[in-house]
Amino acid sequence: MKDEKKNGRFPQYYKTGVIILALFLLYAYGLQVTKVNLEEPLEPQRQENLVSLIRSFARPDIFAYETETRRTAVSLRMPCPETIRGSQVSIEGRQLLMVPNCATTTQDPITITGSGFLPNAEILVAWTPLGSTSTRRLADFKASDTGDVSITFTMPDIRPSEEPQAIELVEVVDRNIVGLSDTTYEALDKIVETVLMALMASTIGTLLSIPLSFIAARNLMQNVKAPMTGIMSGIILLPVLGGGAFWIGQQLVRPILSLDGTFLPALQTSLEALGFVGNFIFVLIELAFLLLPLTLGGLGAFVATSIGSRFGQQVTMRAPATTVRILTFVTTLVGTAVLFILLALALVWVNVLGIREFVPEGGWAQLGLFLWPGLVLGLIAALLTLRAPAKHHYPIGLVIYNATRTIFNAVRSIEPLMMGFVFVVWVGLGPFAGIMALTLHSMADLGKLFSEEVENIDEGPVEAITATGANQLQRIVYAVVPQVTPSYIAYIFYRWDINVRMSTIIGFVGGGGIGFVLQRNINQILYTRASVMVIAIAIVVIVLDNISARVRSRII
Repeated sequence: MKDEKKNGRFPQYYKTGVIILALFLLYAYGLQVTKVNLEEPLEPQRQENLVSLIRSFARPDIFAYETETRRTAVSLRMPCPETIRGSQVSIEGRQLLMVPNCATTTQDPITITGSGFLPNAEILVAWTPLGSTSTRRLADFKASDTGDVSITFTMPDIRPSEEPQAIELVEVVDRNIVGLSDTTYEALDKIVETVLMALMASTIGTLLSIPLSFIAARNLMQNVKAPMTGIMSGIILLPVLGGGAFWIGQQLVRPILSLDGTFLPALQTSLEALGFVGNFIFVLIELAFLLLPLTLGGLGAFVATSIGSRFGQQVTMRAPATTVRILTFVTTLVGTAVLFILLALALVWVNVLGIREFVPEGGWAQLGLFLWPGLVLGLIAALLTLRAPAKHHYPIGLVIYNATRTIFNAVRSIEPLMMGFVFVVWVGLGPFAGIMALTLHSMADLGKLFSEEVENIDEGPVEAITATGANQLQRIVYAVVPQVTPSYIAYIFYRWDINVRMSTIIGFVGGGGIGFVLQRNINQILYTRASVMVIAIAIVVIVLDNISARVRSRII
């Protein structure tokens, strides 16, 4: 016993017991919170509803039939009167008895028995509520070998009325397949829309994520450093060059878009003769007009950072330490103030925590409000730079890396379903909203995967290219891209596969595709039609999964 205590076995047993007890309590509390109740699925009514649902899904509305039926109606009262009776009907040799002939709640069982039907005939119990044009399916069954029938069911809804309502037994006399059903054609049309929607979202998301993946790779950004003068000079020039280029882009586009409001409609009309190709050309032209200000603004921002960085590098290399320190102090003061003002204006525009209620409405008034706090923060930052060496280089690359990774993680944490809801509000119902939601999520997901692939490359080729005097862009093009291209292609196909499945869910909030039709059929209790949609989704997912698996196996 003493040896066991010295060897620490008792403490180990104690720790194991505590862990087991903690897990037991955790799962016990989880069971209570999640309200697991095994008695509910054992209730007869719930089991009957489940069987009915499974049987409906097992009878997909794939084919169109030429059907000959016979109908036998019996009256039903809602709610039950004081005296409960049965209803008996005799039509063309068919005898029916329904007991009771009424229902007060959805739990009241109703039994129909009869004879005189065709042997083994398929029979549907249908109900058309008063005031409704649609027929609701209550149950389906087969007649016996002798033509006898017996079925017990409950009403899915209670529609009180003074007049009796009709319950019909629809007997299938003859049925022949005449082709595919309208539901199948609709499923084929929507599944093509779903696949193309996922393809476009994957393509656009890939184009956006590839350049971002390189600045989200730590091994490429950790050695990117710049003097504070260059960093702050770029920030100071950012609203001047970036904002100025954006304004110029607006001035260039505004005359074209405001030609009596007829230019774009006339262009669209002239391209209609080319069909979907003409529509594609028109969308590209319209997109170019819309993105021109943003593109020029982005180029202006890039030029601003390039000029600022080059200025900072030249000053740091050539100017005396005292001059560099003074320029660092001044540019940090002004740059920090500019950065604070830009961020503050952005927060006001977004109206974070209702901040617009506490600031003036005019832009110049807001600028004046944020100027002095910005200068105070700038002065504090400028004083802090005095503690560092005059020509110190700051790791701006790691700042960009962390900011990009944070954005990726934030966007990935939002479910595409929520993004789809937001874009439906913005652009309306349809696949366009689904494309935008999937594109945003694909950009963040692929950006993270791509950046991690860049971080795992072999550093040998990078060091060899660097030894030749290559700059950062040349190192990426000649040493990084060849290593990551196979994995990038494999991830793109995998993402397309994921987007096909996600587009089904996005359709539930109106994002287009087959999910929208599936949700509509489920809401209308048309489970045989919904089953066709589920089958189409399953087939496409299986096919795309096999294709992407084959592509990845050949590339990697």
